[in-house]
Amino acid sequence: MSGGFFRGTSAEQDTRFSNKQAKLLKSQKFPLELEHPVDMTKVKMDVIKPWIATRVTELLGFEDEVLINFVYGLLDGKA
Repeated sequence: MSGGFFRGTSAEQDTRFSNKQAKLLKSQKFPLELEHPVDMTKVKMDVIKPWIATRVTELLGFEDEVLINFVYGLLDGKA
């Protein structure tokens, strides 16, 4: 037998194992407002950070500083 140990197609080549999440995102319709990026230089982070902290605490029911700092990092572009 020549050609190595593995034969056939890989998971990337087989259509049964396609990325279902990417297919779902393509099929969904989003509002036009979400197509435009936000200029984060114009956002006053010192105003929005307390709101983020209270909103995350409201949604979770308890204060989670790791999650709050993660959200800050996403907005700063550092995460």
